[in-house]
Amino acid sequence: MKKTINVIVVAIFLSQISGCQTKENKTALTGLPNQIQKIDSLFRSQNLQDLFHGGVVITHNTKTIYENYLGIADRSWNIPVDKNVRFDIASVNKSMIAALTLKAVEKGLLKLDDKLVTLLSDFSYEGQFDMEITLHHLLSHTSGLPDYQEVNKNLKKNDFLKFKRLHFTNEEYVNFISKIKPVNKPGQQFYYSNFGYHLVAIILEETYGKPFEQVLKENLTKPLGLKNTVSQSKNEIVIPQLAEAYNYQESTGQWNKNPFIDLSLGRRIFSTAADLNRWAQVMDNPGYLSTASLELMRQNHMSQISKNMSYSYGWVVFDKDNRSEMGDLGISRPYIIHGGSTDGYKAMLININRGEYVISFLSNVGDLTQEMQLAQKIINILIK
Repeated sequence: MKKTINVIVVAIFLSQISGCQTKENKTALTGLPNQIQKIDSLFRSQNLQDLFHGGVVITHNTKTIYENYLGIADRSWNIPVDKNVRFDIASVNKSMIAALTLKAVEKGLLKLDDKLVTLLSDFSYEGQFDMEITLHHLLSHTSGLPDYQEVNKNLKKNDFLKFKRLHFTNEEYVNFISKIKPVNKPGQQFYYSNFGYHLVAIILEETYGKPFEQVLKENLTKPLGLKNTVSQSKNEIVIPQLAEAYNYQESTGQWNKNPFIDLSLGRRIFSTAADLNRWAQVMDNPGYLSTASLELMRQNHMSQISKNMSYSYGWVVFDKDNRSEMGDLGISRPYIIHGGSTDGYKAMLININRGEYVISFLSNVGDLTQEMQLAQKIINILIK
């Protein structure tokens, strides 16, 4: 199979280091050229084995030290991946949805202690929601609301394909979720609920009176200049420069393009590795969000609930006081991390030590890309 590899390696910035930098910073930077070579070898090897087709960007204190685009975006036309090709960022979108919510809080449009039943008061639904669920519970996965595993058996078939093709209106989706039995009372445990975040997206639409893609553009991507980050809820609109997603069938030796998925489900976001890297850097720089909001984005909201999970709003948190079973890279430096996996797409975003290193990558070859293992290999080269 022909491989297309476009590599941008920015290591020459070492020669531009100011003489006023500390000796410690110089020492930390002197090993980077060798590290970059090893990372480049890692990604080339991953691509040659069809374990990675996508984009990767690594920055060090906001400077790009490695950027690479490898493999095929569309196998029908043999279109290569390049810096402008978008991928579904899967659950990495939760940090953006959380940030949009905090932005609305800053504007006085929402409050974190707003009750879900109040926020959904204009909807009619056949089931019920616990009266104590708040916006905070939804953002921190402590609402007790269900997830995909709690839908009926018929909707679980073929990797939830029938469910993922249901074209819900907001009212229908609220009604659907209301009828599924909750897993717990709010505030009692961490339970990862995609449905909870889907409700947050609906709440944002209701708050602004606009579709999610417009809320995202006006309140996040345009202000931050993330030109390659988009959302779309109309299936008839083709997203330009979008990588197709594939899964490899070993028995036949064929790449199977993933079947049609309803774009409106979950308010999917599509982006590039470069845009994601810039997004993670926003978490260290008050301006788009206030200092107080950024603290909420990095604070472990599980400290009174779980010793095994540390989650903020849309990020898993690691520092000297907080560790987590999910996202553990085995390093002592503080970091925030979130991965994503959906229908052939894989995503990973990591911000180490408040921007010392930011790692972002996106791939479109399904489970062949082991995102946590790949992230660990990068970390082993950069830090260990």
